[in-house]
Amino acid sequence: MSYLYNGVPFIPGAYLVNGASNTQNELFQLPIFGSVSILSDMGFQNQDDAYYVLPGYKLVIYPDNNFGGTITQTLDNTSGTKIMYSNTASFNNAQSVKLYYKNEELSGKYTYSLYTNNSGSTTTTPTSNNTNGPYKLLNMPIFPGAYLIDSGAFGSLPIFYSVSDLRTYPGTETSDSEDCVLVMPGYKLILWFDSNFSGTYVAIDNTTGSTIIVGKSNSFGTGWTANSATSCQLFYNGNQVLQSDIVS
Repeated sequence: MSYLYNGVPFIPGAYLVNGASNTQNELFQLPIFGSVSILSDMGFQNQDDAYYVLPGYKLVIYPDNNFGGTITQTLDNTSGTKIMYSNTASFNNAQSVKLYYKNEELSGKYTYSLYTNNSGSTTTTPTSNNTNGPYKLLNMPIFPGAYLIDSGAFGSLPIFYSVSDLRTYPGTETSDSEDCVLVMPGYKLILWFDSNFSGTYVAIDNTTGSTIIVGKSNSFGTGWTANSATSCQLFYNGNQVLQSDIVS
């Protein structure tokens, strides 16, 4: 089975797990789609307590940025038929990781972008193609189109549809907690300062992209600081994905 579509992973091959709170038994997870040269770009440096590695994948863990230093651990599930789980060999020490699928490194799968407030366009041009690619089936998302990432609040929050108020999604406080975002190819994500898609915004358009966009909110510039989003809109091929489209 292949987890790639046009060379881009559409599901994570591994997860970094941060056991953030022993008292609350919280496990914050970072989905890993490809090699990450600087984990701090996703807010998860030195926060690895355990890993999951899917069948067919291998994960190599490094103590320094840009795959530097002596390899800390190799988790090889290339020939496996079940998900591999392992505590890290050196707790809270990872700075970069390499991910392989069938022994081929998944490099160059991310594009790191910096945004300023009110950047990009809030308008889209809908297309008639709602079901193209692996991300949608029968006009319904089967994989998230984006993720909000916060290593200390909830880990990774999958976004399947537009959310008018992150303070009540998914039934808990998840607003003002994004350290960075991942936007999958084919999708556009608009982050809004205020609820109901209002106020200052950042539009991250990956509709025609061929890599996963990583955007860091604390680098968006004047007027946009980390942990500021209160609502978000998600579009696939220019068509907004609404909760009513996919949730009964």
